[in-house]
Amino acid sequence: MNPLIRRVTESDAEGIVELLNPIIAAGIYTAMDEQFTDEDQIEFIRSFPQHGIYHVAIDDDRVVGIQDVMPVSTSKVFKHIGEISTFVALDAHQQGIGQRLSEATFKAAKELGFLKLRATVRADNSHALLFYQSLGFERIGSAKQHAFLQARYIDEILLEKFLD
Repeated sequence: MNPLIRRVTESDAEGIVELLNPIIAAGIYTAMDEQFTDEDQIEFIRSFPQHGIYHVAIDDDRVVGIQDVMPVSTSKVFKHIGEISTFVALDAHQQGIGQRLSEATFKAAKELGFLKLRATVRADNSHALLFYQSLGFERIGSAKQHAFLQARYIDEILLEKFLD
């Protein structure tokens, strides 16, 4: 698969919701537990920080992946750090979409002055942990019983990558 990687637009909202809601419903990949509407996603896009990055991967007019970087703070003290999130359609894993998104996102992050990206991943999501580690992220710690999902506590792993 060779998807087009570009900045998000409001017209992507429906496709993003179609990608995210099955991932949320699966209950094993993310700490998000509520489904999104198209309106929710449009509002998220409209309010996305100017100093952030939001990319979509498009294949055959379908959103097959998304990746964003949100500044961790508006304070000058932390303006060089971003929190990265990546989601790939359940039927499109292991096809290089996350890698392609990351190449574009890392380039854009450097251009915006980010020095470091941080990822927070469910400890039981080995696929995501391996993905981020394959990109050069290093595990820096864990947050014990950090999320309460499906009537149980889930640990989350903290990873970071310095941008070259």
